[in-house]
Amino acid sequence: MKILCCHPSGLMYTEIYLRLEPLGVELVAQAALRAGHEVRILDLQVFSHKDYFKALDQWHPDAVCFGLNYLANIPEVIDLAKETKQRLPHSFFFVGGHSASFTAEEILEHAQGTIECVVRGETEQIEAFLSAAMDDRKRIHTLPGVVTRDGEGPAPKMVEDLDRLTPAHDLLPKRRKYFIGSLDPSASIEFTRGCPWNCTFCSAWTFYSRSYRKRNVEAIAEELERLEEPNVFVVDDVAFIDPQHGFAIGQEIEKRGIRKQFYIETRADVLLRNKEVFQDWRSLGLAYMFVGMEAID
Repeated sequence: MKILCCHPSGLMYTEIYLRLEPLGVELVAQAALRAGHEVRILDLQVFSHKDYFKALDQWHPDAVCFGLNYLANIPEVIDLAKETKQRLPHSFFFVGGHSASFTAEEILEHAQGTIECVVRGETEQIEAFLSAAMDDRKRIHTLPGVVTRDGEGPAPKMVEDLDRLTPAHDLLPKRRKYFIGSLDPSASIEFTRGCPWNCTFCSAWTFYSRSYRKRNVEAIAEELERLEEPNVFVVDDVAFIDPQHGFAIGQEIEKRGIRKQFYIETRADVLLRNKEVFQDWRSLGLAYMFVGMEAID
């Protein structure tokens, strides 16, 4: 099966402040590759709708998927789904991602049958889903995390081993188009996933069920070595919750002689509690840090 994995267009001012590598789409693409499918990635942050329709007309994908991390992109993706069905009536169009997971029923309602399903939760676990999509579309709503107009399956499963898949960095065209602030060009990487807190203003903890999982230190370093960009954005919601994990990554980076500049995000209390690991990373290339003030005290 030919699968076109897409990220929607950039939101307002993203061409000025940041344009981030679509790691979620790359993880789904890697899972599809592992399942034996032919896969391409098209990021509409970099390419145009004209490029998207050209890919449909020339490559004729059997399935199209979009990562929907931001609510503001939902109308665009619904419009693209309707146009896709006009050009490729038998194609299988599905979406996943953070915001899609919370708005699945509304997306399906507004798409009026042009989006077959929404995959909730961590979408890289889609091998069984893709097999069902090829063989028997009528039963996909019985799979974990899948929502269709016919119903929905059990709750989505969490990824047990974050090192099982590495994002398909090599499938992403025009890699040097990604940046954050003055770190240009910049790749992205994941050290950990999730957050153990339950801030009222944030939906990350509900998406990840307050779980917090860490990647293998060697796997992180190997991925960093493969990234050609001189700058790296660490996508973790809260960097270095576990300072020993942070120290271990740093030691592995130093041992391998990896030279990058890094941008991270963390909480103010984590920063104050684990000052030493942040100081250590300053010598490793930590250039920018976004600090969240979670409480007035």
